[in-house]
Amino acid sequence: MSAPGSNDYERLQQDMLRMRTSSPADRRAFLRQQRNTPRNARTVTMLVAVVYLVGGIGQTVKGAAEHQSGLIIAVTVAATALAGVMFELGRRGRTRLAFAVFVVGMIVLSFVGAL
Repeated sequence: MSAPGSNDYERLQQDMLRMRTSSPADRRAFLRQQRNTPRNARTVTMLVAVVYLVGGIGQTVKGAAEHQSGLIIAVTVAATALAGVMFELGRRGRTRLAFAVFVVGMIVLSFVGAL
């Protein structure tokens, strides 16, 4: 891990001084500027989806090799498909919808898997 450059350090010091000496409204405006952009949100959504895709494919292959029941393999394939849907929606800029579909789908699949 490397130390931040001198410009980064100075910027952080200025930001901290600005936060200490500003009014609450100015602090909110300052923090609003530092939020993630929609592009960052799309990138994170797609990265999470890829992680779940790879994990789902790996778990499906592992389950098939261990001769697990068809229901378990079907649930993992469905979870992998949900990750694919999340990736596609995230790629198209629908990150909130992608996250909601993924979470609701995983909750439903967890109930199906528990049966």
